[in-house]
Amino acid sequence: MTSSCPHLKLYDPEFHRDHHAAYEKMRAEHGPVIPVELEPGVQGWLVIDYATIMAWCRDERTFSRDARRWRDWREGRVPDDAAVMGMMKPRPNALFSDGEAHRRVRRAMTDAFARFDSARIAADAREMAGGLIDAFCARGEADLVAEYANPLPLLVMNRLFGMDEAAGRRFFTALRDMWDGVDAERANQEIETVLSDLVGRKRAQPGEDITSLLMQHRAGLTDEEVIQHLVLMIGAGSEPSACLLSNAVRVMLTDRRLGDDLAGARTAIPDAIDQVMWTAPPVTNYPVMYPTQDIALPGGAVIREGSPILLGFAAANRVVADEYRDRLEDAPNRAHLAWGVGPHRCPAKEMATAIATTGIEVLLSRLPRLRLAVPADELAWRLSPFGHALTRLPVAFDPQSPEQEGTTWQPSDSKPDTSTTKPQSSEKQGQSSLSSFLARLLRGR
Repeated sequence: MTSSCPHLKLYDPEFHRDHHAAYEKMRAEHGPVIPVELEPGVQGWLVIDYATIMAWCRDERTFSRDARRWRDWREGRVPDDAAVMGMMKPRPNALFSDGEAHRRVRRAMTDAFARFDSARIAADAREMAGGLIDAFCARGEADLVAEYANPLPLLVMNRLFGMDEAAGRRFFTALRDMWDGVDAERANQEIETVLSDLVGRKRAQPGEDITSLLMQHRAGLTDEEVIQHLVLMIGAGSEPSACLLSNAVRVMLTDRRLGDDLAGARTAIPDAIDQVMWTAPPVTNYPVMYPTQDIALPGGAVIREGSPILLGFAAANRVVADEYRDRLEDAPNRAHLAWGVGPHRCPAKEMATAIATTGIEVLLSRLPRLRLAVPADELAWRLSPFGHALTRLPVAFDPQSPEQEGTTWQPSDSKPDTSTTKPQSSEKQGQSSLSSFLARLLRGR
């Protein structure tokens, strides 16, 4: 990297207290591309401009997704046990491939996903959501991250991918640790062990599930390619869905205008989720691409060939959302970058959206007077360089009788993530009670 300027430390608790303020400060100093440090000693760049992201993601000649191009790693300056390696190490899957190699494996993914439409996914999510809520609804309080937002996508994923519950718990716990860089090498090994066992079982006994379809696809994926695509597909459908669900509920409970619009059926839940994607997307600085040649930036800085460039969707979206705030509030707009852009646009978008939308619908219909149980500025965030997600979301509501036997959730044993911080929220604050409005809400869909 050719830059003597201070780097934005994406792992620093001060950054996570108000990441948008940090983006704006760096934008004023550096322009649309800023120098960052992903963990101590691991440097890269973050592109935080909407138009630049659009242009660079579509330029496959100048920018590659192949992590084998990562100069600092291939020359030994980044060790294999670095915390970010779980998310950045080369893998034989669509996220890390270009051109025809990418198109071959992406076809296998999209064809497998296509066999499970949004209506079926929503039906599964509604069933699972009801069981989770039944486990805590009589208490009148819950942590929606641990008891609802985290387990819901994994329970749906288990069914779609033919994974049993114990394996799903192991996978999700390891995936969360890999995102956050908590013993990432061990987490990656755990993920691959779980998925290798799944592939072995489906090789012997295929079923009507995405794993079996992927293995049977005419693209002829090897077992290793299947495993690495399951890492991508289940990861893209579960972790972002969980973060989107908790982020969306947080915004709905703290942004009085949005809460009132939902309660008055002026905004439907899918449109509210798109508004959240503009201002608080779950994936903030990921994925990564690598220039195939040196890139000169305005002001004289140079991005060296092979330097990691993170895609700053959250920062880019926020600037556009602020500039066109009135227009975005008046009419739904899905031009945000939260699902990616160009050939690598997220193939799990429909699945993740169906899970999050259904999860919110069931939550709001089952829990009258849902509200935060702590002041908004006491909420804490995970310290991931790649995402912006809550550690807990304590809520209160009117106690309700369960409709059936509840589904309790306890994650697998894992090293605890004690690196959290409380934010100085830049969202519009104000407690908003979303109560007893299902009928009006459904009319607004």
